[in-house]
Amino acid sequence: MVGADVATAAQLAAAVALKLTGDVVQTVNSQTGAVATGTTTMVNTDTIPTNTQGDQYLSAAITPASATNKLRIEVVLFLANSAAANSIVAGIFQDSTANALCTGYAWAQNAGGIVCLTMSYYMTAGTTSLTTFKVRAGGSSAGTTTLNGTGGARVHGGVLTSSITITEFKA
Repeated sequence: MVGADVATAAQLAAAVALKLTGDVVQTVNSQTGAVATGTTTMVNTDTIPTNTQGDQYLSAAITPASATNKLRIEVVLFLANSAAANSIVAGIFQDSTANALCTGYAWAQNAGGIVCLTMSYYMTAGTTSLTTFKVRAGGSSAGTTTLNGTGGARVHGGVLTSSITITEFKA
């Protein structure tokens, strides 16, 4: 080990403190190519979906460095539903908060047709404690929703992946 290449904890802390507004502080990602299914519906009306609707498919946790920093939560889901002409709805939820922070919507014309549903949400962190973001989804009418596949079966050998990415930016 060369002494000039080893940074002390104080030097690292000072380097982190030098981040400029808009710089990335940290990124957390969770992705899966596994198939998952659920049958809980999610509303497709002019009401905010709640954390008892749909089924949870993804989650990721982050401990923000500063409560004033900004968080961007990005979600990509590959979903199918067994009901034809059905809305597929998804939402991002934080911790135990009942209402969705944001939602996404896709129309599945054919039963079993796979849709790519994306969501992006930007917010002030508001905490320096561990916070967990969860993604729930379901059809708007009765049927089985499949993540990363169709009819409860995997598609593309496990490389069709759904994900949630949380990026923290310096305020």
